Amino acid sequence: MPVLFGIVLIWFLLKFQKRKHQTELEKKDLLLREQQLIIENQTAIETERTRIASEMHDDLGSGLTTIRYLSDRALKNVTTEEEKIQIGKIAEQSSALVRNMSEIIWAMNSRYDTVDNLLSYIRHYTSEYLESYHIDIDWHQGEWVGDMRLNGEKRRNVFLVIKEALHNIVKHAKASKVIIHVHCDLPQLFIHIMDNGIGFDPQLSETKGNGLYNIRKRMNTIGGDCSFEHKSQGTTMKIIIPLFDELRSN
Repeated sequence: MPVLFGIVLIWFLLKFQKRKHQTELEKKDLLLREQQLIIENQTAIETERTRIASEMHDDLGSGLTTIRYLSDRALKNVTTEEEKIQIGKIAEQSSALVRNMSEIIWAMNSRYDTVDNLLSYIRHYTSEYLESYHIDIDWHQGEWVGDMRLNGEKRRNVFLVIKEALHNIVKHAKASKVIIHVHCDLPQLFIHIMDNGIGFDPQLSETKGNGLYNIRKRMNTIGGDCSFEHKSQGTTMKIIIPLFDELRSN
């Protein structure tokens, strides 16, 4: 009898272990399927983003460029000052729309979802923008850790923060030089923007407009942070971009 009981007990234990093993395998298989589904969905989203960006570039982009070209031609043939003013507004508006659309296309296209591409885009924009206002630019970039991914939402928000900061410098700082330092200390990316202008009081400026409010809101949206250091000869803006999600995806 004890022998029979022992055999039954062993049989139940083996049955239990087998069932437990099967359950673990089923859980792992389910997890793998879920992960595969997430990857497939993400790939589909990135493909759709790229498709929409391409169509916007081909259709809307060419149309707006044509409007700008026709406006420039029309300006050469106007006969009155009023016509010149109105057509000039059309030309300016179409040029602005082309620039804004190019920024949206860049943010949507998943081919540009890297930190390196973001920094290259910012550097190119900064150079062209400040040059048009005769402001010198010094760009300093530390050693990079690789071509890390950075999604479109973060890229666009960071770019718009930089864009707003440069606009504030041109509009208020009366600066002749801007210095930008970029470095990475995983899991964060740091961008410091310094100017040699007259400086400003960030708290006072925030109560008078939406610029600084929008900057802080955009950084909060992507889980980042920004701060301002006010000096008698210029202002430094420091922004921090988190790379946690990108580290997990690489």
